[in-house]
Amino acid sequence: MDLTEILWWSAGMFLLGILAGAAGMYRVQRKERSRELKKISDTVQRMTSGKELPDFSDCEETMDSKIRHQLLRLQEILVSQKQDAQKERKELQELISEIAHQMRTPLTNLKNYLDFLSEEIEKKGTEPELSYLKAIQSSEEKIYFLTEHFIRISRLEHGLIQIRKEERDLLKTLRNALGQILDQAEKKEIRFEFELPEKMHVMHDANWLGEAIFNLLDNAVKYSPQNGKIKISLQENEMFTTFSIRDYGIGIEPEEKNLIFQRFYRGKRVTDEEGFGIGLYLARKILFLHEGLLTVKRCEPGVEMKLSLPRQ
Repeated sequence: MDLTEILWWSAGMFLLGILAGAAGMYRVQRKERSRELKKISDTVQRMTSGKELPDFSDCEETMDSKIRHQLLRLQEILVSQKQDAQKERKELQELISEIAHQMRTPLTNLKNYLDFLSEEIEKKGTEPELSYLKAIQSSEEKIYFLTEHFIRISRLEHGLIQIRKEERDLLKTLRNALGQILDQAEKKEIRFEFELPEKMHVMHDANWLGEAIFNLLDNAVKYSPQNGKIKISLQENEMFTTFSIRDYGIGIEPEEKNLIFQRFYRGKRVTDEEGFGIGLYLARKILFLHEGLLTVKRCEPGVEMKLSLPRQ
């Protein structure tokens, strides 16, 4: 072997040595990075599970130690924010309860005194006095209605009211809601057509879902013409149990399909009908808390409201 061959062989071996060393170093570093990433992953998993993180030594200078130390500080911040949010929620609940108490008491007194005054005026009052009294009573009823619904909406929006679902007869919930609307429907001589099974048990909160159904029926009656018709049906498929409430009233414009569920929104076709634009908003909120859906379909005339509850 001449000198040139020896030099080439030596250079090749040197290069192979460098490559082998680099490969070994890469494997060691890769193993170390995997170990660090696993530590970080375990720390994040403990954090997302709500478990307390162990404190880490400030003397460690590894990347995973620094990241885990930052995660520990982040968890402390999140815990502090959660505690502040719980405190604010409790204070808000107390404030709403206090407002409810402070407003309900004078409103109840106002109603009682108006009833006493009504008895006296009906005995010996004049026509103008009766007219003024009816106007005051109407205003009192509106204020009471708004107060109650504002309190309900606020409690629902801030999670202060829990939906307690139990397996109950959905038809009974419907009958209770219908009972509240019959007087108003009879005054307009509205007839109901039903397509219902004999029984239908579904997981729901009867009180809150009953309120949502009442709001839909109230709208259907309110915006139906004299001698109108309302169809109520109940159907099931693999995913949902669905109420359908179809009226033949004034209906809505095409662009209003989502707007009507906003707070205080009233349709463009509404003229003389009284209302505040919160019934549909409250109904959709209740359905959302039931993990259900509330949708509207334009029919011309009228609309079809579909209230869908998930099947268990």
